[in-house]
Amino acid sequence: MYTITTVQKTIILIQRQKVKKRIIAVLVKFGNGKSAETYFQIIKTIFWRKNMSTKLFYFSGTGNSLKLAKDMAQELDNTELLKISYDMNFDQTDCTIAGIVYPVYCFGLPNIVSNFLERVQFADTAYLFGLASYGGMLCSSGHILKSRLKKRGYALGAGFAVQMPGNATNVYDVPKEGKRNGMYQKERKRIPEIAAAVKDRKKCSVETNLGILGRLLSGVSAAMMSKCSGADKSYSTDASCNGCGICLSVCPVGNIELVDNRPVWQHRCECCMACFHWCPQAAIQAGNKTSSRGRYHHPDVHLKEIQKSSAGVIS
Repeated sequence: MYTITTVQKTIILIQRQKVKKRIIAVLVKFGNGKSAETYFQIIKTIFWRKNMSTKLFYFSGTGNSLKLAKDMAQELDNTELLKISYDMNFDQTDCTIAGIVYPVYCFGLPNIVSNFLERVQFADTAYLFGLASYGGMLCSSGHILKSRLKKRGYALGAGFAVQMPGNATNVYDVPKEGKRNGMYQKERKRIPEIAAAVKDRKKCSVETNLGILGRLLSGVSAAMMSKCSGADKSYSTDASCNGCGICLSVCPVGNIELVDNRPVWQHRCECCMACFHWCPQAAIQAGNKTSSRGRYHHPDVHLKEIQKSSAGVIS
């Protein structure tokens, strides 16, 4: 049952919004023996939706997470997209709904997302949800997100996940076109379902896969990600590099410098593979197996969008 405090707050909200006609219409429409508790739930839902201010915080190297965030924004009302960076504004107490949209790295969270979770400030009443983009091994990355928020005193309302084409081409090749298109089709169907749950501020369980194996793999994620910054030691360019500088402009942490018109990595890598996949000459290699592998970025995300969202620099 609702407490007196909840009822009083709801009445105050009603008075402030001055929508008595709207409330009367609802009561008439649903007035077939409905309880007072049901009425209050209906009324609260109306005002939650009317007064929602949503922010989607995303990190994206090749566009998968940005695509999810963009599609969610189209489904939600009054929504702002904000890139996650090391030098962003961490005071985000002005939103009523906050979504963290992130790619799964090494069975867990990217380092830049972990840093964000350690520093961001949300309102105590905000509804928080996670939305993971994963290539195949989602594992228990959502539970890592939930745990990090819990340590800060925040509760994760839901942990969603959508499978997208993997971009870890240093490990495996890019999925074939038919498989990629199948994932895009499923994403288009899934996003409205997720958005509907977010609008209703539903409490949903965190989505995982691979069962016990997934939990074990996520358990070693932090150790694996601790070595991420030096992953660029295996990066190099071949003779097709023309010094265009696109790799610099897409790096989310300013990890690349041009020396004699060639990129030089500074060992502050986030393992996003943006430089590798957005190079128009496919001139960047990550080890000795990538020259024969494909390059990938989401077809609905354009280079300028990644360049615009890649201004954060590690101090």
